Amino acid sequence: METYLTIEELAEYLKLADQTIRRWVLNREIPFHKIHKAVRFRLSEIEKWIDGEKNEELGMRNEELTISNEQLAMSNEQAPTELAIAMNNEQAPTELAIAMGNEE
Repeated sequence: METYLTIEELAEYLKLADQTIRRWVLNREIPFHKIHKAVRFRLSEIEKWIDGEKNEELGMRNEELTISNEQLAMSNEQAPTELAIAMNNEQAPTELAIAMGNEE
C-alpha cells in the first residue's frame, strides 16, 4: 500500500513550512487527496511532481538561453547597419558637439 503523508509530515519531508504546503493545496499547485476532510499526499506523486517542476524549470532556462542567443545574433547582424546609419546621420556631429559642450 502507498504511503500517505499529512501536511505536517510533507512539510518536514520537504523542509518547508506547513503554511507553504497549505497555500499550495489551496491554490491546487501540488497533487493531494482528500479523505473526508483530511488532506493527504502520496509520496510517489510528490516526487514525480518535484521532478516535473525541475524539468519545467530546466526547459524554461534552456528556452531563455536560446532566445538570448537568437537576440544576440540579431543584434550582431544589425549592429553594422545601425553604425553606418549613425555615421551617415547629419545630426550625429551636432549631437556630439553639444554633448562635448561645443554648440554649432
